[in-house]
Amino acid sequence: MHVVQLTDTLPPRIGGIETALLTLFRQMPDVRFTVLTAQRDAHGAWGDHVRVHRLALRDTVLRVTCLLPPSLRRHSHLLAIPPHEWQRRLAASSLPADLVHIHSFAAFRYFAGIGDRHPTRLFALLVDWLRYFDAYQHPVLFTDHSLFGGPPEQFHAVRNDLLLERLRFVVCVERSGQANVQAFAAARGLPIRLWWIPNPIDTDAFRPGPLRPTKPLVLGYAGRYEKEGIKDVLRLAREAPAWVAFRLALAVSDKDRAQAEQDVAEAGAEVLWNVPYTAMPDFYRGLHVFLDPYTFGAPRTALEALACGRVVIRLLGGRGTPELPGDISPALDARDSARFFRDFARFRDPEILQRLGNRARALAEAVYAAPKVAASYRGVFRAVASAQVS
Repeated sequence: MHVVQLTDTLPPRIGGIETALLTLFRQMPDVRFTVLTAQRDAHGAWGDHVRVHRLALRDTVLRVTCLLPPSLRRHSHLLAIPPHEWQRRLAASSLPADLVHIHSFAAFRYFAGIGDRHPTRLFALLVDWLRYFDAYQHPVLFTDHSLFGGPPEQFHAVRNDLLLERLRFVVCVERSGQANVQAFAAARGLPIRLWWIPNPIDTDAFRPGPLRPTKPLVLGYAGRYEKEGIKDVLRLAREAPAWVAFRLALAVSDKDRAQAEQDVAEAGAEVLWNVPYTAMPDFYRGLHVFLDPYTFGAPRTALEALACGRVVIRLLGGRGTPELPGDISPALDARDSARFFRDFARFRDPEILQRLGNRARALAEAVYAAPKVAASYRGVFRAVASAQVS
């Protein structure tokens, strides 16, 4: 089996897609992967079954755009997308592969949104070209990381219809995404083969550790500084009672670092910046509770915390779409900080933390363990590879 893997980002960059790819590659030495990416391979230690092929045209275009007037230069990342997409189609179609696997497709979302706001013939043609997947000349599998998830109104607002009209094989990592795609395909009569396969977690690396004393009770969060929910977490940290401490692991870009440091300092939270993947198990084991501020799905960091035997609490109460069962991941309304901490006080009991933590670990092993997820992908790869390109 030979899979051409398309991705905009790779380790050692920090993020969910990067970690998912690394985990899957390690679990699938029997599958040959050719990774097409514009990023330089700074990781290197992939194994003999993974070959990274860098596509340099994007960076060439970015260098050329430095000569453009400022009004155009600020759109340089958009100007570089069509040449990069053309190059990776050319590269993918030249390889003797069984299928092409795309992990998300941010470029399409950008241009579809612009086309909606500024409807012109040019953008209509560009969006149509971006979704012309036959150009890869192999069956295409699309793994969705949150693009299709959330409530139905959000699903339709980002023009998922245009993308799904051209896809035949889709993996969703979230239940809400699976439900949205199922409903859309049924309404349109589209022959989409759909699978739910969650994010893979290395449950050997992410293992439970003993709970530390609960004075103070340590609440934690890990994610990108600019992502949804960080404001809720920092507000809770600012307004926390004396028996609570906050510890954060935040990924942040250089341009946002100063503002992020100021925001976290004002909240009085302990923070670790740009923590490498290999250090994250120790971060989770130093917590009592992990906070999930997202309105739908379960972020990869929440699943890693589960694997480490830590309680994951959703912050939005009844709002949003729960991904994890309520007896393992309780939901508390965090819109009012005082009410949140009153409701949260019951988790000061170490026996409750241990009982829920044991359930969390059992769920991680049963559903999210990397070998199980890799086995699911093998089956999907076989199904997609057997399809004929129309």
